Amino acid sequence: MKQLIEHVKKSIYGPEYYRELEMRPFSFSLKYYSALALFVALLLTIVSSIPLVPEVSRAVREFPEKFFAYYPDQLEVKIEKGIVTSNVSEPYVLPDPAAAGQATGEQGAFLIIDTKTPFSLEQFRAYKTLTWLGEKQIAMDDGGGGVRIVPFTENTTLTINEGTIRGFEQRLRPFYKFIAALVVGVIFLGLLIGFCFNFVYLFFGALLIFLLGRLMKRHWSYGTCYRIGLHAITLPFLIFVVFSLFSFPPLDLPFLYTLIMLGVVFVNFKDVAPSPPVPET
Repeated sequence: MKQLIEHVKKSIYGPEYYRELEMRPFSFSLKYYSALALFVALLLTIVSSIPLVPEVSRAVREFPEKFFAYYPDQLEVKIEKGIVTSNVSEPYVLPDPAAAGQATGEQGAFLIIDTKTPFSLEQFRAYKTLTWLGEKQIAMDDGGGGVRIVPFTENTTLTINEGTIRGFEQRLRPFYKFIAALVVGVIFLGLLIGFCFNFVYLFFGALLIFLLGRLMKRHWSYGTCYRIGLHAITLPFLIFVVFSLFSFPPLDLPFLYTLIMLGVVFVNFKDVAPSPPVPET
């Protein structure tokens, strides 16, 4: 940990450190940035999980009760050989639970059960629903302005009512305790994947470092520029992480990330005498 902090400090400002980088192997810089990304991802996961885990655990405990309070007691839907029937008067509307408690007015539905009306996009839009369960298919708003239609096959046979749903929920109950841990794992993995995109970004960033090096009369190969970039990216990376951590307004100045990285390279090499080209290792 102490060694990583020293590398971070020198990657932000350490002219002699950068001078040595020109002769170090690629694996040195790769291990450095990987360790930095891993540490920051772990830190952010811990910080975000402290308030999130209790909320997730509470939501998991409360969800079954809220769901069964929402689900109509007598509603039963059967799918036999791909054909849907229900025991309610159709079209039957299940309101959007997200709209509960909102002011009265034109509100959308979560589910429309209508096995009598042939499916059409116009009718789907007219229903203002997220999901339409029809005679032979289920149609869902895909969230991007389109509609996804999943037809039922002749092999589809299913009965859905409160009893079958409660039975399914009981089988899931032993896994509830793992949901909070799963959420934490997803956060960590998502952050780590996001930070790894810097490896891709540096394919472009190294080219800019290469051009800056030429202006500074440096004989860097593209590989050396990429290696330098893995360290020079430290400052903009940490700045953006801190801004995210403390919920500061986003820095949306175009190319700011890149400008800071190039600024780090310039500051660390401007007073160091150019060296002759060195072979890649």
